[in-house]
Amino acid sequence: MFRQILRESKPSAQLLFAALVLITCGFIISALGMAFGWFIFGINFTQIEGLMQDLSNPHNIAILKFFQTVQSIGIFIVPPFIIAWLISNKPLTYLQVLKRPDFLNFLAVLGIIFFSNPLINWLNEINSKLSLPEWLNSVQLWMQNSEDQAGKITEAFLAGNTLSSLANNIILIGILPAVGEELLFRGIVQQLFKKMYGNAHVAIWISAALFSALHLQFFGFLPRLVLGAMFGYMLEWSGTLWLPIIAHFLNNTIAVIAYYLTHQGLLKTDLDKTGTVADGSFFLVIVSLIFLTVFFRFLYLRQNSILRFSDQS
Repeated sequence: MFRQILRESKPSAQLLFAALVLITCGFIISALGMAFGWFIFGINFTQIEGLMQDLSNPHNIAILKFFQTVQSIGIFIVPPFIIAWLISNKPLTYLQVLKRPDFLNFLAVLGIIFFSNPLINWLNEINSKLSLPEWLNSVQLWMQNSEDQAGKITEAFLAGNTLSSLANNIILIGILPAVGEELLFRGIVQQLFKKMYGNAHVAIWISAALFSALHLQFFGFLPRLVLGAMFGYMLEWSGTLWLPIIAHFLNNTIAVIAYYLTHQGLLKTDLDKTGTVADGSFFLVIVSLIFLTVFFRFLYLRQNSILRFSDQS
């Protein structure tokens, strides 16, 4: 009865309920994570902040990675399935995970991720130079401190010179966020905003903005916003969530592997500088925009041709 009422309710009400499910699941699974953390590592919630003060300690990093994994599962992976089950009688269809991407679309995603690097780096360079008005200095200082802390944690997570540490980071930074964040932001949030406004473009950019804001890394907001929008259009123009999941996974995993190879002395080129003005390769941003236009145009036209063919048959 409750599920039927929820399914017939307005998208705005479904969105509010989705937020409630998200908060509830996050709280419950975080509590379970803390219980397991106490059992496995012998620490409680109040001690987590102290772990971040010594990121050179491998034991502290192992604990933080454990809680990061719990958070990824509790906030991003479990809630979308519950929400989809509650608001749809075909939850997997609603999440658009039943349709597998075809080979040509997969190749288009590979091209998009490869050629987006200069553009994303350039946007990151611009974003990093933005500053708030003087009367908001305290806010900017807080944002900068948050950014610095997030950067230190990321570097600590990525540190490690063994293949097992690399595999662990690919799971933690590549697989879990790709699956979880796409399920939530593209599988649930984008679909609800699309129903609410009746406009896919509005839904894609709102979802992308929320996706970027949730990372709480303000000086990287702009490149994440564009990445989120790219993932959103991949879903809209393919009809399968697997396409943005693959793209998200490739984007994160390439960064993880590049960091590993660089610190092993096996990679001399800094991929984070490609396309930046500081690197003198800004011209690559133009190349990036051209190829991204081509690949996204391909996805758009291919989806339209498939829809026309299905209508005729």
